[in-house]
Order: sequence, then C-alpha cells, then structure tokens
Amino acid sequence: MTKTELFITLFEVPPAIQPYVDVFATPEEIDLIVAMDGRPMDAVQAAKALDMGVEEAERFLEACYRRHVVHREVAGKKVGYIFEHEEIGDKSLRYIPARFYDRLDELSMYGNWNDIPDEVRQEISDWWLKDYVEKVAPVVEKIKKDPDAYQQIKQKDFLLLEEALEQVEKAGVHAVLNCDCRCSVQGCDRMAESCIRLDDGARYTIERGLGRAVTKEECKAAVLATDREGLMHIGTRQREGHGLFGFCNCCTCCCFPLRSSGMLDSDRVYPRVHYAAVRRDEDCTHCGLCVRRCQYGAFFRDGTEIIVKDRNKDKKRKKVAFDPARCYGCGLCRTSCPVECIGMTPLT
Repeated sequence: MTKTELFITLFEVPPAIQPYVDVFATPEEIDLIVAMDGRPMDAVQAAKALDMGVEEAERFLEACYRRHVVHREVAGKKVGYIFEHEEIGDKSLRYIPARFYDRLDELSMYGNWNDIPDEVRQEISDWWLKDYVEKVAPVVEKIKKDPDAYQQIKQKDFLLLEEALEQVEKAGVHAVLNCDCRCSVQGCDRMAESCIRLDDGARYTIERGLGRAVTKEECKAAVLATDREGLMHIGTRQREGHGLFGFCNCCTCCCFPLRSSGMLDSDRVYPRVHYAAVRRDEDCTHCGLCVRRCQYGAFFRDGTEIIVKDRNKDKKRKKVAFDPARCYGCGLCRTSCPVECIGMTPLT
C-alpha cells in the first residue's frame, strides 16, 4: 500500500474524491496522518516523526488544526478552543487525527473546492448531507417526542429577525463566516458569508480559521444584509442557563437543516416553526415582493387580477394569494412588505 493509499484509509476519504487528494491535502499533511496512524501526537513526537524542529512542528500542527486535518486534545479530552487565560503545558496539548468529513468545512468554505469537478462536488455534497442526517437523526427523534425539552443541537428553530438581532445584542464576541452548505452545494447565488457565531461559537470559529471577528454593530449589519438577501434565520432560541452559539441564515436549496427535514420526516419539528404570518388583506397592494421572498410558496399569484390604489390611482395588478398552511414563520414576508400589512403571530 502506498503512502497516499494509507492516508486515504486513515483519513476515511470517500471513493469519489480519492483521485483529488492533492486538492485537499499537502504532502506534509499526508505524512503527518500516516505517521499518527490513528494515535495522538504532541509537538515533540511530530517533530521526530516528520524530521523537523520542535518549534517548526508546533507551527505546522497549528496550521493543520486550522485546516481541520487534526483536532486538539488536552489531558485526553478533545477541545474546541483554548481560552487565552488558560495555561496549557506543552506536554498536555496533543493533536489527534481528523477525517475527511471534518476537513470539508474549511475545504468548501475557504479552500480550493472549485478545483474539484462539478459532478464529484455534487456526489460529495450528497454524501455529506446523508452523513449529517444520520448524525442529527437520534436527537430529532427526541425532539419529536418532546419539542419543548432542551436538546444540544444547532439550527433547531426558525428565528424572526428581531430574535436573531437580540442574540447578537446579548453576545460579547461576534464572528461571521461563510456558509458551508451554500459553498459546497452552490444551489443559488445568495451571499456566502452569511453565518453568525456568538461567544463560544465565535471563539471556536475564529481560532479554527473559519471566519473573521467583527464588532457587534458589524454583526448586526451582517444579519440585516442576510435578511435583505432573502435568507431565513435558523438557530436555537435562547434558553435560561444556556449560552449563545450563533445561528445560520438559510435557503431551502442549499442548507442542510432545511433539506434534512423531509429526509427525517420532521417537517415543522426540526427546524421548529414558532410563528405564522398574518396579512391584512384590505391594506395589501399586491406588489408581489412577498411572493419573491417566500421560499415555501405561502404567497403566490393565483392567476386573477385585482384593482388596487397606487398613489391615489386605481391600478390593475395580478392578485397575491396567501395560504397560511404553507407558512413556516420565517418572517421574510413581513420584513419586505412596503406597506407593513403582514405580521407574525406566535403558534401555541
């Protein structure tokens, strides 16, 4: 077995992308994973295995950590990030080999993902979604049994714009990053830098090189930009005693949580729907902005025409119908309505 073949086995690389190992792994990274052979290493051990100085090995391991080739381990426990005030001795900090699934985030969001042929990217994205569904399936089953019970899972709830902004306001650390779903699937041309991370989520994101730190006001501006772009805010509603992590801004064509809903038979349960749109029909001008914004078809042209007042003049327009049964309570219709005739009402 060649070194590359051994790396493919150890790194659990799916068959479709095996011919493109050089796109997502450097020769040095391949050497490291092969030398680790599934075992953790500290900088001294890596320096010996790779024939380099200890300081060089430390820098190399940190670079591999940011590229998601390895993870960190402190005192035998995998850690996401290390606070600046924590003193971690050189001997207690070790690195453990990752796998290709872990490498996908950085590769698709900031790496040379587009150097891989379209059909291979599509196959890997489908494999990634399937793996994601298998991971969240047990927790989603718990949510079905008790929707109100706390579950440690991301992207659990549809959030209104003001709920998303409220989380940003409460957080002390803020980061924005590219959406891994949108970058990997490329199902639409909506903005890529659309995910929000807060506090511990932001610290982890920044340390792993997956995003950039921003001020609170910059973070709010980013959330407003995603709303204008027509992206739905999906995260976890704030609960007493639980910290903030952040939320994503999603579309139905790319985003894994929304696409997995049908695969898990969890419609309106994961992600959970908390609101429904209501419209004052007498104030609607049938401009159609809500039709373009709603990704679930709750607002639609029904083929009939209607006379509306436009600048005190009667104007014939195609009628916009509304089907509440199709509404998922994301609020995009409300934030786009120029006459503010759409509101959101809580579901019991």
